[in-house]
Amino acid sequence: MKHEFRIQDPTHPDTIYLIESIAESVREAKAGMGIFAFASLQGVDALLEDDDFAAFLGRGTFDLIVGIDAVTNRPTLERLQSFDNRIPNLNVRVFWNRRSGGLFHPKITRFVRQDGSRTAIVGSGNLTPGGLWDNYEAYSVVTADPDEDLDLSEWDSFVTRHAADIQVIDEEALERAARNIIRGGRRRRDVEPDVVTTEEEPDEEPDTEEEQPDARVLVAQVPKAGDRWDQVHFNVDVAQQFFRVEPASNLRVFMTAVAPTGSLSPQEVRKVRKDVGNSNVRIELKARKGTAYPAQGVPVAVFREDQARTFRYVILMPGEPGHAEMFQLTEELEPVGRGHRRAITGL
Repeated sequence: MKHEFRIQDPTHPDTIYLIESIAESVREAKAGMGIFAFASLQGVDALLEDDDFAAFLGRGTFDLIVGIDAVTNRPTLERLQSFDNRIPNLNVRVFWNRRSGGLFHPKITRFVRQDGSRTAIVGSGNLTPGGLWDNYEAYSVVTADPDEDLDLSEWDSFVTRHAADIQVIDEEALERAARNIIRGGRRRRDVEPDVVTTEEEPDEEPDTEEEQPDARVLVAQVPKAGDRWDQVHFNVDVAQQFFRVEPASNLRVFMTAVAPTGSLSPQEVRKVRKDVGNSNVRIELKARKGTAYPAQGVPVAVFREDQARTFRYVILMPGEPGHAEMFQLTEELEPVGRGHRRAITGL
């Protein structure tokens, strides 16, 4: 049996985020269960739409239980209800806490693979952006071979004991979740920090964030690379040196597009894909999806590193404010790797 204790440390380039550990555990899995105290729209989308997790749901079953004591709001339950209706192998329920005090607060997942091996992940991270990748969290990954005993009977007993409290998402649950709203004011550090109360994710900077004077920046010319240029091509050197990812690894990058107004789009959780037969790597970006590649000139993408494998970015088109200056920067700075010019610099 293998036990790994992991600290989710957003400041460390080698950290393994909870969402990456879950995605790794579902490979070749045939069934799984998860219990999370709190869930948010972006956390739900990030996990259930993750490439590896979606592939797992195509062949295996997953039972998900979420709490509605706090944080989990109505839009989040409606999104879970939509996933539940759309994916036959997914079974989503809510936990009704009948106690007069105390929160429903577990955060655990378990998976069994085709060969009989099993994995359990137990820790502090919720089904939210903070819990899955943004916060400091701690968790353990326990993996048992087919001939080893991983005793999860207490989990099964708990679910049996509380069968009456574990129910489908219905209008009563949606109305209960609608009361989980935090109104206005600065975010407090003594509550869950990634509460989202509307369909939109936060579009402004958190009050507590400070600019990092030594932040790393990538300025990259964006090649056309076929009709789908939103699959932005880089070279392996850029993947390794700036994004800190080995192509085709289990690690993700977390991308937030910045609009010209300064507002932030919902975060994109992406794998770094490697092209077959050459050294190119690709990262899908939403910022200009559906926009035609310019007939003249080359777009420029600018990325700023916020924390480990987490970036804000903007894609500038020829003629837009800032494009000429950023393009000139790519021409002046020392390039990283081959192909279209990409350069790493600082603020």
